[in-house]
Amino acid sequence: MTLQDLIDRAAIHDVLLRYARGVDRRDLTVVAACFTPDAAYQGALGAGTIAEALARLGEAMARYTSTLHVIGNQTIELEGDAAHSETYCLAHHVLADGRHREVAVRYLDDLVRDRDTWRIRRRVVAREWERD
Repeated sequence: MTLQDLIDRAAIHDVLLRYARGVDRRDLTVVAACFTPDAAYQGALGAGTIAEALARLGEAMARYTSTLHVIGNQTIELEGDAAHSETYCLAHHVLADGRHREVAVRYLDDLVRDRDTWRIRRRVVAREWERD
């Protein structure tokens, strides 16, 4: 492993942390910046483009008084200016009536480097389990 590999891995991990923070702070500008403009998405928000998913995310956020996405295990496979990442996440949601929902997902991401910035080009969200 080279120094550049370590730098790239840290940058990719940071993309996932920024994504989680953006969702939890309800800042769709921060969330959108984690993706390429033409990114594909498949998951709880449907299947299609990231622009479509972000529109649905904005609507979905209204159901919760707060969320907390905790990023966990992550594997990263580097291939030059491309990478594949699998990241575990426990997403905690507080509903308006005070109930709590916890969802365990895996983010399966294909990422690309554009100059010095890594962004998600394709995301599949695999739901593992959920509980209320």
